[in-house]
Amino acid sequence: MNKAGKQEGYILGIDQGGTKTAAAVMREDGFIAGCATAKGAYFPDEGVENALEQMGVAAEEAVRSAGIGIEDIVYTVAGVGGVDWPGDDERIREALQKKLSLGETFACNDMVIAFYSGARYSHGVVICAGTGMNGALIDREGRQFIYGDYMEERAQGGSALAKRALRKVFDAQLGLCPPTKLTPLFLQQAGLTDVDALLKRYMTEAGFRKELRFLMPQILMVAKREDEAACALLDEFSEEIVLYIEAGLRKMDMKPEEEEIVLAGSIFKGADNPLTSRVMQGVRERLRGAEIVQARYEPVVGACILGLNKMGMEAAEREKSIHDSAAVLGLLRS
Repeated sequence: MNKAGKQEGYILGIDQGGTKTAAAVMREDGFIAGCATAKGAYFPDEGVENALEQMGVAAEEAVRSAGIGIEDIVYTVAGVGGVDWPGDDERIREALQKKLSLGETFACNDMVIAFYSGARYSHGVVICAGTGMNGALIDREGRQFIYGDYMEERAQGGSALAKRALRKVFDAQLGLCPPTKLTPLFLQQAGLTDVDALLKRYMTEAGFRKELRFLMPQILMVAKREDEAACALLDEFSEEIVLYIEAGLRKMDMKPEEEEIVLAGSIFKGADNPLTSRVMQGVRERLRGAEIVQARYEPVVGACILGLNKMGMEAAEREKSIHDSAAVLGLLRS
């Protein structure tokens, strides 16, 4: 019950990417009552029906874990990877609403909910880097710009960064850069003893190239030990991220000193992350006055917070309830 004695409703938040689909149920007072995950789906490649199937699995399990019925959901926000073109949001909204017999529903690109997982305001920038990388800008009038495929392949998050780290290994073999501790790291991952064999495997095995992204934590650790090649790699990558942020702000006519920049995604996690620290330093140097923060919650919580906003409720007034319940459910970012 709320203070007026009225039964409180619940917000359903959904976050769908290619790796997993997450759902969470938040009470109007900010308490997160349940959450669940299912397989990921990227609807432009795998089809809307498959994407909806996974959203349904996660949502229904989250509702069950919250101990409520679907009829108790008063607002749903779905952040969905692949909602990049005009009409995609409405298509997903209508299909999800019909599949789960939902009431008011809002669908958007998953970058929008990632923004609300760390932002205190309703406008600003988010850069989200996990296996890939994407970002969004939201101005004071609510206009949005999603970077999407404007971000080139060499900027695609952990996958791209791992390939570029391997390139440093090959450069060291050629003598283009100093010897690097990245070399034994990649050799161990490949189960090999020499760089020639490593190059052959990289060029001939697509599966091996995909596996490289799993080395991101170790690559960051090598940079923390001040390995010259690894540090140069992070310097280059962080500079590119800052340039994307700067270009986006300019495109949207947004002033850096008036905006908050949120860093989300797995490769930015950790208080002593050497990539995060470089991006933050670059923002402070190039975008004077901009405030840069790390996401506090998993994006699915951002979906619920956006739902609160859509219902005219202040998330800031519910921060303690959101934080404490997110901590219990493992939805805080470490």
